[in-house]
Amino acid sequence: MSSFGQDLRRWKLEEFRPRDGEPIPTDLSFRDVVSLLWRHPALWATLCYRVAHWCSTHGVRLVPSILEKVNLVFFGMQIASGMPVGPGLYVAHPVGMVIVAGRIGANASLIHVCTLGMRDTHDFPELGDGVFVGAGARVLGGVRLGDGCSVGANAVVLRDVPAGATAVGVPARILTGKAAERPEKEWATA
Repeated sequence: MSSFGQDLRRWKLEEFRPRDGEPIPTDLSFRDVVSLLWRHPALWATLCYRVAHWCSTHGVRLVPSILEKVNLVFFGMQIASGMPVGPGLYVAHPVGMVIVAGRIGANASLIHVCTLGMRDTHDFPELGDGVFVGAGARVLGGVRLGDGCSVGANAVVLRDVPAGATAVGVPARILTGKAAERPEKEWATA
């Protein structure tokens, strides 16, 4: 469950997007954990997934499917328990999320009403480390999102996105030139 510890640490930080996929060097006290779980219901959805995934990979039957249903009914998030997700997952608002991918790397950020899934064949997207997927975005098919890339709000990604790039639009295109340059923002926790 060290992955969930990393998930919690991302919520405690002032900035939700760590640089270079580095581990987050923040220690958490019991009080921090209770406070984070109390204030952020999205962490309960993440915890349900982490427990379901652990059970799935350790041969515990029935529990993963029960926890998938708990996640769907109570938090509105459909997430496959057998899917590998790296530590530091940040799901801002789980309601309306459909997350079925081949793999999700470390420190991924998924905002509201994202869909990661298949398109017309049984191929699923793979997300690298430090990927950001904006609100309402759809990532469909066997595409690869490179490390540190961003997908803009409501974009529909049907092709690979290179590492560090930003994809926007329907269908998504890669921003280039001045449009790709954006100032780094710091996200403060409330």
